[in-house]
Amino acid sequence: MATNSVHPLHADIASIVGEPNVSDNPVIISAYSRDACHLTAERPAIVVMPRSVEEVQAIVKLCAERGTPIVPAGGRNGICGACLPRTDNAVMLDLVKMDRIVKLDEDVMTVTVEAGLRWAELIHRLDERGYKLGFRGPYGGNVGTVGGSVSINSIGYAASKYGPSPENFVSLEVVLADGRVLRTGTGWNPDAQLFGRYSTYNDLTGLFLGDHGTLGVKTKVTLKVYPKATHITYGDFGFKTLENAVAAFHEVQKRGLTEELNLLADRQSTDTFFPGFLDSHPEIHSMFASIVQETDEVLAKRKMEIIREIAFAHGGKDLGNFASQMHWRELFNLVQPLYNNGFWLNTCHLRPIPTIPKLMKGVWAIFERHKLLKNGIKWIASCLGSERTYATGWVTIFVPTKDKMDLGLRAWNEMLDTVIATGGCPYWNGLLWEKRALAKTRSEFMDTYWAVKKALDPRGVFSPMVFTGGD
Repeated sequence: MATNSVHPLHADIASIVGEPNVSDNPVIISAYSRDACHLTAERPAIVVMPRSVEEVQAIVKLCAERGTPIVPAGGRNGICGACLPRTDNAVMLDLVKMDRIVKLDEDVMTVTVEAGLRWAELIHRLDERGYKLGFRGPYGGNVGTVGGSVSINSIGYAASKYGPSPENFVSLEVVLADGRVLRTGTGWNPDAQLFGRYSTYNDLTGLFLGDHGTLGVKTKVTLKVYPKATHITYGDFGFKTLENAVAAFHEVQKRGLTEELNLLADRQSTDTFFPGFLDSHPEIHSMFASIVQETDEVLAKRKMEIIREIAFAHGGKDLGNFASQMHWRELFNLVQPLYNNGFWLNTCHLRPIPTIPKLMKGVWAIFERHKLLKNGIKWIASCLGSERTYATGWVTIFVPTKDKMDLGLRAWNEMLDTVIATGGCPYWNGLLWEKRALAKTRSEFMDTYWAVKKALDPRGVFSPMVFTGGD
């Protein structure tokens, strides 16, 4: 696309990636100045789409020499403002053209992909070969990239069994600020397969997980894969009280029975997600949807029987399997219809499962104080089981019209304070959580992070101002 660039590196970068892969067109820049949330920051000066690690190396070297900020991005379907520039004149690297599957290693059950590959495409390609992933991407996985999830610790499908995204990565390829390429895990040995994350030295893979692009540019990621499991059982269970639902939810999650376990905290949340679903169950206040996936049919059925037994032991009622089937089968298309309810203001975070009622008591008081329903603002309060005993808390309100946004923002900010005050920890940071997280972070933690940052990126080229609280 022809431009009249004034960015001092435009011509040099175009010589690296080709003119069609670098743009400062105002329409493109405007699109790249936002992700899927309402938060805003600086606009990138130019957007570059490299196609190889060699091109990324050349761009990083050039920007480091000139002291030009780089902001890596992939897909931009995040809802926390993590990939938005904090300084002007930034070069934004969108890695979506680096989307190849590099190697499926069936000996050690890993797949290595370029960081810009989208989750939906990866799942489809593995399915054709008879494999599945553990963690299967955020709920925006039609657009979200594997590299983006690496960078912000994303949560989503199958986290109940396999944990959040960082638990599923074995190795990374990272372009450092001086242009060198680091390979983590067993990748330190050029003669070894990429089969292990922890070996011989420190966990350098973990150093770059959740760094929000501040320590390097991830160009390849290696993930664990598993045999494709075609036997699936579904179950929805309702409860009169949230406390009973949480107790059953906790027991199921502790025993590792499900691929996915999703709690809807109150009737309004269920009505927003599945209108009319509870109309014939007036006594039900809360529910969870459970999905079991196994390679053996008998095992899949038995696991769901155990879940049913646990639910009944806590006063649960069998609601069938509509909600769980809808949740699982729609996959990345599930959340798109929710935009019909208005703009999202969310509180994505992690918390121990037993603390869910305490959180909800606080946010219900906020809903009532601001009379959200009377003002047309709906909500979904849901929790996804993650790993063994904690959950992802998502309390999202939907602001239907622009004139309600001020009210929605007041309630939302009170909700964020309540999340922190009740022991919640955001799994990502970004503009959404950064100032609140920094206010709580121990100095030893941040001092260590900044020592690492200075050692790896002495000129502060990668994602300047991130983790400083600066806008």
